[in-house]
Amino acid sequence: MPPTARDWLTTLSTAKAAARDGHFDDADRTLYDYQLRHAGTAEAHEAVYWRALFKLDPANRGGSTRTASEQLDSYLADTTTSTLHRTEARLLLHLAASIDSIGRSRLAAANSSDDARAEEEEKAQAREEELQKQIKTLKDQLDKTTAELERIKKRLTDRTP
Repeated sequence: MPPTARDWLTTLSTAKAAARDGHFDDADRTLYDYQLRHAGTAEAHEAVYWRALFKLDPANRGGSTRTASEQLDSYLADTTTSTLHRTEARLLLHLAASIDSIGRSRLAAANSSDDARAEEEEKAQAREEELQKQIKTLKDQLDKTTAELERIKKRLTDRTP
């Protein structure tokens, strides 16, 4: 087995173990370092695929569908080396696009919901202000009516002997 292939198997095994243990940054760094050391080889090309795969892992808090998509695009665009996982890469690229689309839809729905909630709060505030105005008007009318009744009562008491 050529030394490059042996190094690749060790690198891939190390990266998979790191990812399995939740150390996605270490897995990515391991694969990236391999890419730099063996640039232009088929194995370095496969490292791009595996980096993208780890970026898509839902457990990877530092993962990104955008970064994974860029890496998968790069993987698929390179026609100078064989791509062992071409079919899988296409599928993952479509899945990443779907995930992004769902995320954007949820964000739009949340924003729409927030906008509707804000609009409802504005309407409720306007109703409250209108009710306060009506209450003030009714109190003013009640005060006037009470004052009028007091005047009438006083006139009536002034007339009685």
